[in-house]
Amino acid sequence: MPSAKIKNIILDLGNTLVYFDYCYFYDGIALLEKKLNARKLKKYFTDNNFDIKIGSGKLTIKEAFKILKKQFNLRIGYTDFYYLYSDIFWENTDMKNFLEKVLINSNYRLFMLSNVDASHINFIDKNFPYVKNVKKRILSYKVKTVKPESKIYKELIKKYKIDPKESIFIDDLKNNILAAKELGFNTIQYTSHKKFLKEFNNLIK
Repeated sequence: MPSAKIKNIILDLGNTLVYFDYCYFYDGIALLEKKLNARKLKKYFTDNNFDIKIGSGKLTIKEAFKILKKQFNLRIGYTDFYYLYSDIFWENTDMKNFLEKVLINSNYRLFMLSNVDASHINFIDKNFPYVKNVKKRILSYKVKTVKPESKIYKELIKKYKIDPKESIFIDDLKNNILAAKELGFNTIQYTSHKKFLKEFNNLIK
């Protein structure tokens, strides 16, 4: 049970508000590049932490494209690459309904705290309009730091004058949850919607 009355709901984006899978990106490129193995692309992408580098603003999509083009001798153009990189999301209908039917009409202040880059957030806002209801945002590529680094949570606290004890932070990744707990946030690890609802209702009692 939280010791303070809950005033703030802080939502992660990927695999919380929307689902995503980078395999759509790897498979999409491999489909166009007949000689490229999707597993090899995935290994190179993950081994070199491209998602973190892009998400923290250390690498642009265009720079990532140039590196991968050279590494794998890609023939596709930047436009196709950019689209395939962006189109990896699908709707979390349960969370959409919860946001629209419960949170938006409540007295809670809503926030987004996400490891995300400009291409992904633009694609999501365009294709999943319900996400735009969460207007107060700390996005990793803008603040040049990613979860679970404490700096990104402190940016949220400072910018929006948030008291962690009055807040619930919702994220799918355990490390991000642990980092939030260290700063005093009430937390829910989003692994299933049913479990999430039960934990949420316990915290707001």
